[in-house]
Amino acid sequence: MKNRFAAALPFMVLAACATAGRPVPDHALVIRNGTVVDGTGAPPISNGIVAIERDRIIAVGAAAEFVVPPTATLIDAQGGTVLPGLINSHTHSTGDPAIRREFLVDGVTTVCNVGTSLDRLSRFEQASTPEGASARVFWSGPIITAPGGYPGPVYGSQFSYEVATPEEARSAVADLLRRGAGIIKITLAPGDPRDPWPVLDLDEVKAIVEEAHAHSVPVRAHVFETYIAEDIVLPAGVDAIEHLPLPDLSDEEAESALQSPDPVAYLFDVIAPDYDDLLARLVEHRVAMVPTLEQLVGQLYEKPDRSPLEQFVLDAHLDAVRRYHALGGVVALGNDYGANPATQPGMPMTEMKLLLAAGLTPMQVLEVGTRHSATVCGQGSDLGTLEPGKLADVIIVDGDPLADIQALDEILVVIKGGEIAHLADRTR
Repeated sequence: MKNRFAAALPFMVLAACATAGRPVPDHALVIRNGTVVDGTGAPPISNGIVAIERDRIIAVGAAAEFVVPPTATLIDAQGGTVLPGLINSHTHSTGDPAIRREFLVDGVTTVCNVGTSLDRLSRFEQASTPEGASARVFWSGPIITAPGGYPGPVYGSQFSYEVATPEEARSAVADLLRRGAGIIKITLAPGDPRDPWPVLDLDEVKAIVEEAHAHSVPVRAHVFETYIAEDIVLPAGVDAIEHLPLPDLSDEEAESALQSPDPVAYLFDVIAPDYDDLLARLVEHRVAMVPTLEQLVGQLYEKPDRSPLEQFVLDAHLDAVRRYHALGGVVALGNDYGANPATQPGMPMTEMKLLLAAGLTPMQVLEVGTRHSATVCGQGSDLGTLEPGKLADVIIVDGDPLADIQALDEILVVIKGGEIAHLADRTR
């Protein structure tokens, strides 16, 4: 590795001064001269190092604690920030490795595809392009649903895996796992109450969860309705909610909220006083949430002249996430890439800014985009944090995202599985 990258990396120092401390293996790849944010939520490590051997992290800590041999390959972080690769845990249309390459060069080293057709699964096997490596991908395949249920009526039946009984539900899970699925995605979407779509029942969802959990695979559910979260998600043991269940308002209730001094407080305290209780039960049952705020309210967030109703809708979504997070709920990062043609591949900056607007701190947003996203993708033991034994997916950014999240747009180096996968043009 040293000879391969020496010419391409003028900032790479190929010698080290020994200091008292724990020894690093002779041929390790060592990142130094940066602040390490490890993704666990722990305080940043000033002048930290990350040591990598083959595809795994072997050491993380303050530089003064280690002895780095002269034979190690050193990457100078140039005073930037060293982080786990970001994970977009809710995407579509990421079968093309060229699209995943765009994610990777922007610092997103892993994507989770939560809905595609069976005939496109082979594309996930392609891990690189002629230009270089692509982001890791974990996938669910077609979404398990009731016959005639969502997503078929909207996106086509090729994206649905229809089941009509608990036995068929178990068989569907087993089939998808044999094909290589790393997660199971279901939909619980009745749509318009005036002409609802069929929805999986509780026994079918319990069967799905039991079969998936027998293979240590998480189950994630597309949910918008609070009653479905109450009646199916909680008793079935679903692991994560995709999107954000909110109280369903009549036109009269919405108007009453808008006429109050604080519409959002009126919504949650007067119209839906049991909402916090539902969120608390979701937290108690360790149901994670991938709110996909960019998809739901991203356009409103970026609109400068919002109407009172639009402001109410935006604030309600943000406050729901704030309430859930304040109760101890696990939030993961996912922007529903592929569902909206306007959303670009790469760092999901709008989603992270919306999480900041919902009250999360920059450190919490980074944890959302690393450790928590790895967990909902079923990869918490291998990815999401900079810890010994984890796969070495590491990024270096020019700046401090704890002071300004926009620093995540300034990628210097991307390492995937211990290999340098991308260098910014200015570092070549």
